[in-house]
Amino acid sequence: MGLMAGKTQVPEGWQLVQLGGVAEVVMGQSPPSTTVFDWDDQHSSNTGLPFIQGNAEFNDRFPQPVKWCIEPLKIARQGDALISVRAPVGETNRANCLLAIGRGLAAIRFIVADSSFGWHILNHAKQSFERVTQGSTFKAIGGKEVRSLPILLPPMAEQRAIAAVLDSIDEAIEGAEAVIAAAERLRDALLHELLTRGIPGRHTEWRDAPGVGTIPADWEVARLGDVAEVNRDSWDPVEGSPILYLDLTAVVAPGILSSPKEVAAKDAPSRARRQVQSGDVLVSTVRPYLRGFARVRHAPDNLVASTGFAVLTPSGGVNGSYVYHHVMTPGFARHLEGAMTGQAYPAVRPDDVASYRFGLPPLPEQQAIAATLDGVDEAIEGNRVERDRLQLLKASASDALLTGRVRVGRA
Repeated sequence: MGLMAGKTQVPEGWQLVQLGGVAEVVMGQSPPSTTVFDWDDQHSSNTGLPFIQGNAEFNDRFPQPVKWCIEPLKIARQGDALISVRAPVGETNRANCLLAIGRGLAAIRFIVADSSFGWHILNHAKQSFERVTQGSTFKAIGGKEVRSLPILLPPMAEQRAIAAVLDSIDEAIEGAEAVIAAAERLRDALLHELLTRGIPGRHTEWRDAPGVGTIPADWEVARLGDVAEVNRDSWDPVEGSPILYLDLTAVVAPGILSSPKEVAAKDAPSRARRQVQSGDVLVSTVRPYLRGFARVRHAPDNLVASTGFAVLTPSGGVNGSYVYHHVMTPGFARHLEGAMTGQAYPAVRPDDVASYRFGLPPLPEQQAIAATLDGVDEAIEGNRVERDRLQLLKASASDALLTGRVRVGRA
């Protein structure tokens, strides 16, 4: 049976301690501006250290410095946990080298506790910092709050066993993310090659298409509005009928849609006017969502998008996936940016979307190109699903192991 300390149950053999009792807390400090320079990869440890001011330089696990400091005042060592002490308070990273740290950060250097265990327990307990700043106009914490963070500390053998389990899940997550990144780089390379040069080895003659570039000689030049209908249908409210609504925030990343929001017809926003069907392509036409492009594979009858989207419905004479992949190219994004230049209202008109021109191969080659790119997309999506599953597993395992509900590594 565990003991109770305040509202925290302490498992048998564990201690409830303050962070400052098991770790050195190094609060960051801003160096003089004359000692800080833009990072250019030309510096060495003999002339200072990479410098991070706050969590703006945080990545998934390790920070990415963009500045260099020749006279650092506060230093994080390799392996230290880094925690943001200014809004958003509680964000974490780990130092993978010596770093100069500014006043937006604190470095946590575990001394009594195992450093890997300390990293996991800090992430698990960091919500306590959010409670400290609730109601404050300026979201920040000081050294006193950091050092007084309560944590549950098991014996060293259990610390190491817990860390080993959670580290292995982290490694699996990192592996999935590496595969996703590699597949995305492959997709970018294939996107350019296939959509401008066609299937490798198929073409030997080329022609220059004004405004499009060099394309195979047997390809046509198509205008997007001629191969896809733009904003085909408008939705009219029907009393009592709910809708599934996609606003501009629904495209969470290029090609990735979140779930639509169910809205009663009487409560539908005035911008809910674009009816969407399976196979349609959504193109955001409003800044700052201008790169919000996605494909709707399976649409229920009551799916409606904001008028901030242009909804493209590929015609029967083209492969819908081929059209979608062209929409995902940097060239299409540049076309929209160019159409917006000089306009008083930061939006693109449907006619501007429709005016995009690109190379169009015969239908069998469209299908072959689309199948290749679809296959890469499916591999990326499969790895994203696996990564998300591992992240849920990590959250569940952390809660079970770091509270002592599940015990591992006991003698």
